[in-house]
Amino acid sequence: MSSTISVTVRLFASMRAAAGADLLTVRLPVGAPAGAVWGRLPPDIGPDIPPDAIRYAVNGAWTVPGATLADGDEVAIILPVSGG
Repeated sequence: MSSTISVTVRLFASMRAAAGADLLTVRLPVGAPAGAVWGRLPPDIGPDIPPDAIRYAVNGAWTVPGATLADGDEVAIILPVSGG
């Protein structure tokens, strides 16, 4: 049995532009939470974004950063939006 899982990370807006792609694949330890994805992204993606401002969706459903991920999950990282 593997001690890691592979998840697809969907990026939007400035993070997608910084990565040059809308999807990335990251490996995490089994039992990792959705919020752990943020720390596995390249450092030039969202360097000025505080991690507590990020919202997560796993497999199309909003979730909390502490939600446990499974192998093959898709994690969307959504930046806060401002404006009127």
